Amino acid sequence: MIELSVLRSHSDWKQHLMATTGTTAFEYAVDGQRYVGSLFKNPDAKAAVVLLPDWRGQSDLSREHANYLVELGCSVAIADLYGDGFNPDNPSQVGPMVQRLMANRDQGVKALAACITRLREELSTRMPVICLGYSAGGMVALDYGRCNDDVAGVILCTALLKTAAPGMNTRIKAPVLILQGTQDQVSPIESISAVIAEMDAAKNDVCFELYTQTHHAFDNPAAGTDPTQRLVYSPTSAARARRSIARFIAELTER
Repeated sequence: MIELSVLRSHSDWKQHLMATTGTTAFEYAVDGQRYVGSLFKNPDAKAAVVLLPDWRGQSDLSREHANYLVELGCSVAIADLYGDGFNPDNPSQVGPMVQRLMANRDQGVKALAACITRLREELSTRMPVICLGYSAGGMVALDYGRCNDDVAGVILCTALLKTAAPGMNTRIKAPVLILQGTQDQVSPIESISAVIAEMDAAKNDVCFELYTQTHHAFDNPAAGTDPTQRLVYSPTSAARARRSIARFIAELTER
């Protein structure tokens, strides 16, 4: 269980979410841990997307991504990465939280499974469900694809790329789209190559798009454009990634 003094109370978090985003709180639980995400409903949706955000959780950028997906014809649930609706607001909080995700990858899969189950209950439909993960959320999305076969597709964008954990399945039945920068210091080209080798060996259906001169967090304008930094925004790569995500979702919903 996460116990941090910076957590908002449950009722305060709900009010904040509805006031600032116009969405509704989206709750689920697993193994005694409560999760509080946010739900963007599209009454004409052809697909449902579970958006697993970067280290900042349900940030303005994650909501911007969700709104774009709604415009594409999707309903969207932004998953709660850490539990209790916690969203880091200081980089100093990031290391321990992401390390916890990496040390408990099976828990991330369980939490995402609970999120998907809850989303299907909320939407009461058989529409395809797609997982889209950014940075640390991308690691969780890919792990879910390795462990479950109930989603229509998996998308990773500027992800924290990891090969399968020991004992984890490598076969992914759903199509996968992975969008990465060749200058990513968080997931360097060696990590990309290792994941490509794993996907090939498992005979998975994966499309990799690699963007040159592109770093980690290329989707985030707040990262700035200084190429000497670890996190760097690339408007060109961000736009290309969005177009690729749109095409991939269209392919999945037209099947």
